[in-house]
Parts: sequence; C-alpha cells; structure tokens
Amino acid sequence: MTLPRLKPWIALAVVAALQTAVLAWMIIDRTILIKTGKEIVLPVRPVDPRDLFRGQYVRLGYDVSSVPLRLVEGPRPVGNAAFYVTLEAQEGGGYVPVRLTASRPRETGPKQIVLKARTFFRFPTAEQNSSGTVQVRYGIESYFVPEGEGPRLEELARDKKLAVLVAVDAKGNAALKGIVIDGKLQYSEQLL
Repeated sequence: MTLPRLKPWIALAVVAALQTAVLAWMIIDRTILIKTGKEIVLPVRPVDPRDLFRGQYVRLGYDVSSVPLRLVEGPRPVGNAAFYVTLEAQEGGGYVPVRLTASRPRETGPKQIVLKARTFFRFPTAEQNSSGTVQVRYGIESYFVPEGEGPRLEELARDKKLAVLVAVDAKGNAALKGIVIDGKLQYSEQLL
C-alpha cells in the first residue's frame, strides 16, 4: 500500500532533477564559451544605464550594433529571429560589420568573425528601409561591476578608453569575458 504514496515523491524528485540539470547546463555552457571561445576586443560607446532592480552595472553600446542594411546578403531575416553579422578586424583595432545573413555563413575570411544577433524591433522590409541601418543586440550589452564603479566606467567610455573582451564560439554566440581600460584587462568574468 505504500507504492501509491511514493509516486508523487518520485515525480517531484524527477522534476527537481530536471530543473537542476537545466540550470547546471546553462552555467556549464557559458563557462565553456568563456574558456574556449575566440577572443575579440570591441570598443565601447557610452550608453546611459539606469535600473534600480538589477544592481550596479554598465550598459554597453557598440559601433557594430548599427548594421547598414546594404550588407544584407540573401533573404532578409524575419522579425525577432536570430541572424548573423560578420565582423572584420580593422588595421587600427576594432571591428566593422561587412555582411548580414539569415543563416550562419559557411566561409569567412581570416580577419573575420561571425556573431549571432537579433534586432531591437521587427526587421525592416526592403520598402521600409533599404538604405538605412538596423540596430542589433549580441547579448553582450550589460556588465555587472563592483558598487560605485559604474560612473567611472561611463566616463571612460565617453573618453573612448573603454573596450570589452568578448569570447565567441563556433555558433556565433558571444559572452563578455571582461572590461579593458586603456588596453589592459581590468575586470574579468568570474568562472566556476
């Protein structure tokens, strides 16, 4: 007669184990990306962060977040779907977008790296905006910093002395690895 009483506990244990496994995978996946991803450094442009609920953080903006629509190759990405931006390293440092595609490009040049992105809003159609730009997010737009450091980092961004170290995996996923000030790594992501 104890078998029927055990079924709810077994079901609860299975659900708890699955939830724990999903959370563990999220942490492990990010750790693997940061440890093994190809590193690039992106200059930061100032953005005014204000959020009472998220703690002290710096909101980051990038020149590569504004992609000219003339760079679209093939079909335009559909609204709110992931797409890929190919960035190319410049001689003086930094990167510029050179291609935007709905699917991950099979081939890239030696100075190129591909980042997965999403638009802020619905992707514009050719009739709406054929000569303009589209604003994209790469998932690396905020970085939590020690209490009181936010204003100093914002000032450094305005003075163009701030950049970020980004890890990019083979699928185009990006993760912030740290903050670079005047060419030196100052803050780094704490791993497990």
